[in-house]
Amino acid sequence: MRSCSPNKTRIGIFGGCFDPIHLGHLLVAEDVFIKLKLDRLIFIPTFHPPHRPSPIASYNDRVEMVRRAIAGNHFFTVSCIEANHPGPSYTIQTLARLRILFPQAHLYLLLGYDQYHSIGRWHKPLELTKIAKLVIMSRPGVRRPSLLPGHKPRDIIFLNVIPVELTATLIRERLAKGASVCYLIPTAVADYIYKNRLYLKEKTKGG
Repeated sequence: MRSCSPNKTRIGIFGGCFDPIHLGHLLVAEDVFIKLKLDRLIFIPTFHPPHRPSPIASYNDRVEMVRRAIAGNHFFTVSCIEANHPGPSYTIQTLARLRILFPQAHLYLLLGYDQYHSIGRWHKPLELTKIAKLVIMSRPGVRRPSLLPGHKPRDIIFLNVIPVELTATLIRERLAKGASVCYLIPTAVADYIYKNRLYLKEKTKGG
């Protein structure tokens, strides 16, 4: 077990499709950042998610939306570490590359209750805690998961975060219907979506 010397940088790792990033992501990220006294938080858009369908928006579009969403917060950054990664984007591989980049830092991997419920099906789930402490965040309507056999309590943080019932699926559905997404996503992200016609349902001929 790594020591938790206070002089080491504490880095949060927040991965996801971010298809698109929304205010729920940002509210939770800020909540974790403050509660765990992190020094920085890195958003990592997934290139090829292994456990869900491929994102609707391209990788470059999703990276740009995250970049615009966190602009102005110098504690938040976006990483393209998974760009052009061949095959599925396994979390353990991304963490291993981050450990090389930040050999002395304390890494904190942010996961939702729903993700931890299925973590037993991930690639090498028991290896994750050898690289990072897992921060399992509460989510409305999802029960707190049990500790995965092989994971030690000292390597896991179950954290109650600000409850936000907002999903990227809902936002994509509203955009496709032409409904407003005001106050659901950052204005800079909305501007990018409308400019590039992401998620918008095209009108049929004669419609």
